[in-house]
Amino acid sequence: MMIRSGVSRWTMVHFGLAIVALLAAEVLFVLGYSDPLSGLRAPATLVAVHLLTIGWLSLLMLGALYQFVPVITNTRLYSQRLPLYSLIAIITGLAAMLAGFLALGGLSVLTIAWLPIGGSLVIAGFALGAIDLWVTLWRVRPLPLPAGFVAVGLGFLLLTGLIGLGFALTFTLPQPPGFLLALTAEGLSLHLAAGLGGWFTLTVMGVSYRLLSMFMLSPDEPHRTTYAALILTVTGLLLLIAAGLGGAWAGLASGWGKSIGAALAGLGVAFYLVDIARFYRTRSRRHLELNSTTAAAALGLVTLALAAGALAAAWGVLDRFAGAIGYLFVLGGLTGLGLSQLYKVVPFLTWLELFGPKLGKGPVPRVQDLVDERRAMPWFVLYFATALAAAGSIALDQAPAWRLAAGLQLAATVLIVIELWRSRHPDPNLKPAPMKLPVVPAPGAKSAAFASPSSRQRSTT
Repeated sequence: MMIRSGVSRWTMVHFGLAIVALLAAEVLFVLGYSDPLSGLRAPATLVAVHLLTIGWLSLLMLGALYQFVPVITNTRLYSQRLPLYSLIAIITGLAAMLAGFLALGGLSVLTIAWLPIGGSLVIAGFALGAIDLWVTLWRVRPLPLPAGFVAVGLGFLLLTGLIGLGFALTFTLPQPPGFLLALTAEGLSLHLAAGLGGWFTLTVMGVSYRLLSMFMLSPDEPHRTTYAALILTVTGLLLLIAAGLGGAWAGLASGWGKSIGAALAGLGVAFYLVDIARFYRTRSRRHLELNSTTAAAALGLVTLALAAGALAAAWGVLDRFAGAIGYLFVLGGLTGLGLSQLYKVVPFLTWLELFGPKLGKGPVPRVQDLVDERRAMPWFVLYFATALAAAGSIALDQAPAWRLAAGLQLAATVLIVIELWRSRHPDPNLKPAPMKLPVVPAPGAKSAAFASPSSRQRSTT
């Protein structure tokens, strides 16, 4: 397959700003300003939550998609300007939203009016990014299955933003209409379902289907479980959200609809995890690189969070443990997965920029020569261990233990970021190491590179 996309000019900018937002949120946790023990609805907690969901995870995923979507579609991104306009709108809108949350928390020098202003800007930024990606996907119909996950995930991204904007208008308008009041009273679970379940989870599923199979050289043909993962997850989330809106706006009984929707979505994620386990089992690359082992750890935490959520819901104590489960899912699973893939993607894109043009003209270092896995491994171990400890401390309502775990998790994140910085700024005198070609995947298996022809990727990783 000949990939014509090249390296997206805005991907690294998104990654850099996303990391800044992640570190800012973790600092707020350590300082005690944002405290999950005080509840998810507390304005101070909402500051850190939106730094994580909009600033960290959404920017990370959009930046990755600007690079990933052209690769899986074997074409160029529709526009190279829309990502910049999208980024400016999202960053400006996020800053305004944070000002609104600070005002909601009692900071009198600010006004709550910044909430809907910021929310509108963020939605506009999301829409610009989604349009760029949707048009790129539309031009290559029929879509590869991983791209289907991404396309639907972008729809849930906009839905998440619209629900959030409804909350902001309720807080700001002097006499909000009844449908906004009803949405605010019942809509937090719908906001979380659309964002965490639809946007984050579906997009991670689509991207990981291609990236993990590529990095481990696993056969990546879709199975029945792959189609089931997409259909069940999307159907379940739509049913859950529709039932919730029906209950909020029409007074319909929504309990069964929500329960069935959640069960279907959970079953879809289970089928996805079956596929990922198959990748690890059928891989041709016998020695797993650090990004693959840490991805397995992150997905393990995602599985644990989903299982804990299902058990808590069955026992009627979900509200009590929602903070701990959400922390484990977002800062343990999703964030751990993001950091693990950045550890591979950042050096790979750096290699393409610095050494790709020299390929065939002389010896060049491998992508793995830009990182030191032995040095980085302890920081990932510390990160996942402290994520578990922090979630457990929240579940047990142990504030001192939570602050300690959050501090150690911040330290682990900083150390991982330093490793990313080192891979982004390699030694200019780096000596090339002998290249060892990995075993070629089974016939019919694809190994498309993240941003280059597949043959180049196999010879450099």
